[in-house]
Amino acid sequence: MKKLVIMFPGVGYTMDCPLLYYASFLYEAKGYEQIHMKYNHILFEPDLTKEEKTLKARNYIWEKSKGIDFSAYDEAAFLSKSFGTAEAGILAERLGIEPVQIYLTPMPRALPYIKETDKVVIGTADEVYPECKTYFDEHGIIPLYIEGANHSLELKEKPFESLQILQDVMKYIDRQ
Repeated sequence: MKKLVIMFPGVGYTMDCPLLYYASFLYEAKGYEQIHMKYNHILFEPDLTKEEKTLKARNYIWEKSKGIDFSAYDEAAFLSKSFGTAEAGILAERLGIEPVQIYLTPMPRALPYIKETDKVVIGTADEVYPECKTYFDEHGIIPLYIEGANHSLELKEKPFESLQILQDVMKYIDRQ
């Protein structure tokens, strides 16, 4: 069985950060081919506006995904964090495909792309939590809520509890 996962990092939350590093490790152990979208350098270009950075990153994602033959895979998954959540939803819609979507700490602009069948994880101390929770409640989406966790899905000044959260999130991702 041929499987693919595409990873969409956040702004400054790159593939070497805990959630994405261990998710990549998990998918590798499960035999998935991986594509890591590496647009972080674009998001820190000082001469571009926020909108220009987003469009440039989106164009990078589009160009990188053009050569992927999704029909060659039995399963495709998109795992995204923060900034990458909207981009994962936009790409799936643009390609007309329905990968397994895993949204870690989605941004409000990702909300229209999230479906009831998608996996979503958000901390209750994330600044976008109230807006996201309202949307989830109105649309029947049942995320994994991490009580007290921030946008990195960590508990401030509680490293061991944060490691447990990381383990819980990986188990949640693994249940497909």
